Amino acid sequence: MAKALSEANAQRESLMGRITQLEEANAQREGLLDKIFQLEDVAESLRSENLSLKANTDEAVKTGVENFRSQFEFTSDYENFQAFFVNCGAPQVLAEVKGLHPNLDLSTIEVDYLAAEEFKDGAGLPLANGAEDPANQPPTKGA
Repeated sequence: MAKALSEANAQRESLMGRITQLEEANAQREGLLDKIFQLEDVAESLRSENLSLKANTDEAVKTGVENFRSQFEFTSDYENFQAFFVNCGAPQVLAEVKGLHPNLDLSTIEVDYLAAEEFKDGAGLPLANGAEDPANQPPTKGA
């Protein structure tokens, strides 16, 4: 009988130890769940902020593009645009048009192309500042 009582006490102690371990594990689990919920809240706020920033960026890009388009003729890119087109695109375009429409008179366009050739530097590149290019000169009051 003493042996059975001793075994029961040992079993009870073992179960009490196991209960304590389970209670500690449950407390840790609840702490981890709280942290998970906090992190989910942070993630949601970051998603929300990301969408807001993306919308702001998209709007800024749209506004920037619209401003560039509306002000293009006042930029330095516009100053050499004709010479850039003539050097990079006009010969191919003229050859393609001549091939498609052999009876079309392109002499005036070719004259413009040849006139633009005068505004190249020694390497055949457009002049950097375009100072000698009449197209880049400010309009006169009589014009």
